[in-house]
Amino acid sequence: MGISRKFIQGLVLFIALGVSAVLVFGVWRGKTRTAQQPAPVAAPQDAEMKLTDMEFTEMQEGKRAWTLRASEAEYFQDEQKTALKAVRITFFLSDGDEIRLESNAGILYAGSKNIEVWDSVRASLPRGYELTTTRAAYDHQKRLISSETPIQLNGADVVLEGSRWHYRISDEAAVLEGGVKASLSFLPKQGKTTSARPK
Repeated sequence: MGISRKFIQGLVLFIALGVSAVLVFGVWRGKTRTAQQPAPVAAPQDAEMKLTDMEFTEMQEGKRAWTLRASEAEYFQDEQKTALKAVRITFFLSDGDEIRLESNAGILYAGSKNIEVWDSVRASLPRGYELTTTRAAYDHQKRLISSETPIQLNGADVVLEGSRWHYRISDEAAVLEGGVKASLSFLPKQGKTTSARPK
């Protein structure tokens, strides 16, 4: 039995329409899935630059003003600041002495070069004084180290406590203010004895 040409053409047309319908459904389904996908959420801004074992020295008139070291530094360009960990700052005085300031965390502001430190702040001052507090700041323009949190200052034979403190580097002078308390301890020097002469 022969198959008419019209039947074959109709069959080919049916198959073609079926394939077209499958393709159209596939494209529509793909567009629907794409439209249903949630918009990507912007990730929080990360630091533009991260450094480890950072060291920076500020020079003034050919001399070292201070050196900043940190175990880790993260620079944020939009805020023009660098977040620091394990901070160590050395300030160089005109007479050759140094002030060493340490803390667990801090921030260096790029524009002003001001510095803030906090979390277990410790400072080693000239003449053997040691200072402890919770937060301190350095004003680069004024060359001033200060703290507005309670501090304790330990010397060879004195312990001072106060609510605020500042040290002006240009004058090499410290001021302790706010309910200052002092504890003195006088220890006899080693190797010396006292004796009374008979009259």
